[in-house]
Amino acid sequence: MGMAASQARYLGLTARKTNVEFEGQQVNQQRTALANESAGLFRRLLSLEVPTAPSQSDYYTDEYTYNDPNSSDGKVTLSSITENAGSNPQTYSVTLTSKETVAQYGASKDQEISVIGSAGSYKIRLSNGNQFDLAGPISGISETDAEEFNKAGNVSYNDPADTYYRYTNTATNTTFYINATKSGFDPADTSSQTVDMFNIMPTTQDVSKTIENATLGTTSSGIFNSIYWTDENGTHSYSLTQSQNYDEQGYNDAMAQYTYDKSQYEKEIADINAKTEELQETDRTLELRLKQLDTEQEALQTELDSVKKVIDKNVENVFKTFQ
Repeated sequence: MGMAASQARYLGLTARKTNVEFEGQQVNQQRTALANESAGLFRRLLSLEVPTAPSQSDYYTDEYTYNDPNSSDGKVTLSSITENAGSNPQTYSVTLTSKETVAQYGASKDQEISVIGSAGSYKIRLSNGNQFDLAGPISGISETDAEEFNKAGNVSYNDPADTYYRYTNTATNTTFYINATKSGFDPADTSSQTVDMFNIMPTTQDVSKTIENATLGTTSSGIFNSIYWTDENGTHSYSLTQSQNYDEQGYNDAMAQYTYDKSQYEKEIADINAKTEELQETDRTLELRLKQLDTEQEALQTELDSVKKVIDKNVENVFKTFQ
């Protein structure tokens, strides 16, 4: 190989070796980026909160009640018990909740009705075919009922002294009143009649009050068994009954939330694992390419060394000619 050809070959190999080194640096940078991305996935994995299944025992609560004939269901519930700080002997702030029956008033206009039967055993028949015993005439109703009927609106004015007939829907325990004075209702008329009606339906609502300084007795196991307090109405003392309430709906809601959170957690884990596997596969491909570049670089270096020897020998032969 001549001097010029050797120099050209040497320069070509040097350029090629430089390109291989540059490509190797690019591969290393890519692998570094993959490592950073993989570290980010690992941190994301560590930040995940593992869902915890709800425990049924957490949805049982102690409930204390005492008997009270004034309550609609015959009992009063201690819905909240809070210790009064610094009290000696210990007193409590207790919220008492009971059920109270109240009247719900309503009115309906232009109702079609008919009467069947005879005096003393009249029955009213509604447009839907339902029949109920008819009572009356009632000479007047309470002023409270008349006032509430008038508040219902959109019907004839009601005076406590008016004459009324009434019947009770036993299915709903609702009592209906017909103002015969205003509507001209006649129970002896068996033809269809159109009247305005008023109704009273008993409903139950929760009523609460708070006792600020109640004394609670306890058993040896720490269960409350009595309550005592004094107010403007005198002294009150009751024996308490302890029971446990299970919040089934609350537990079911918590379990549904856990199931959802668990599925989201598992999906997140699966996504991270899939992405990690993808990064590992890419890294293995880059590692293989880097090994190929290392092999190529070694081959180029070997060839460069060989060409350099040829060049050195050519230089030595040329200069020896002039010695």
